[in-house]
Amino acid sequence: MLSFLLSGVLVYLFNPLVDRLERRGSSRTAAILLVYAATAIITLATAMYGFPRAVGQLNNLVVAIPAYTAQAQLISSEIDDRYDRAGLPPEMRKIIDDRINWVEQRMLSLVNRVISGIMAVFGQILGIMLAPVLAFYLLRDFCRFKEDLFSLVPFKWQNDVVILAGEINRVLDSYIRGYFLVCLIVGTLTGLAMFLLGVEFALILGIFAGLTELIPYFGPFIGALPAVFLALLKSKWLALKVILAFFIIQQLEGSIISPKILGDRVGLHPLAVILALLVAGEALGLPGMLLAIPSAAIFRILLAFTWRKLGIN
Repeated sequence: MLSFLLSGVLVYLFNPLVDRLERRGSSRTAAILLVYAATAIITLATAMYGFPRAVGQLNNLVVAIPAYTAQAQLISSEIDDRYDRAGLPPEMRKIIDDRINWVEQRMLSLVNRVISGIMAVFGQILGIMLAPVLAFYLLRDFCRFKEDLFSLVPFKWQNDVVILAGEINRVLDSYIRGYFLVCLIVGTLTGLAMFLLGVEFALILGIFAGLTELIPYFGPFIGALPAVFLALLKSKWLALKVILAFFIIQQLEGSIISPKILGDRVGLHPLAVILALLVAGEALGLPGMLLAIPSAAIFRILLAFTWRKLGIN
């Protein structure tokens, strides 16, 4: 299942490039191999540069968490001293200490889950390696597969199927290619901004911000939290700079990057997006939130199609 899902993503990412090269005179097989070669070179170069640094920063983060916790406790003590004259109850201090310990445990748990996820990727290496092979055959015989599937549809339904498939394809195309490109841009801008500001673990923070960008509305806020927290442990002025940097990046994303790349995105009302995210997040966690938007958009298309057919009948 993992291989087929990844191969589907690769088909959506690569098919426009393959079609463009084919229109310029290349055979379809040569176009696919050329796209694969370029992707392999870029991926290998990125992995050689980024993977050791990302693992190193994760290791440094694990080591540094106790120190950051001590800093947070020091800030808490300063707050306690400052409000001592106001008669801050001992129970309140205990609650604050408990919350700090809770944050430490949550951060350690998050890092452990990230590391476990990286190790799990290596455990699925066979499925990951099989995905490009499946995608190759899907890309090579893409038109043939479409014709074969279309021939299975009864003649009286063919026009409806074409319209329905076109709308669903537009949604998936927008989400897979568009959002991935937006995430890459936002993650790169975030990592660069954190590096220039002198925030530690800039690479990890950029990757995290890029991944959370897949979650509309909530994603940018979630992606900014670790960076703001780390900056706050150094100074309030640095934290303010980080907040300003995230604000500028999100303004660029909202007003320039996303409109240019995604257009109308998936055509869902903001309330429907938030509801889908809450329900899917509660049921399936982060994977559910990542799949909530395309699933909700496809459901909307199917519902609208059914409503039109019922209206006609």
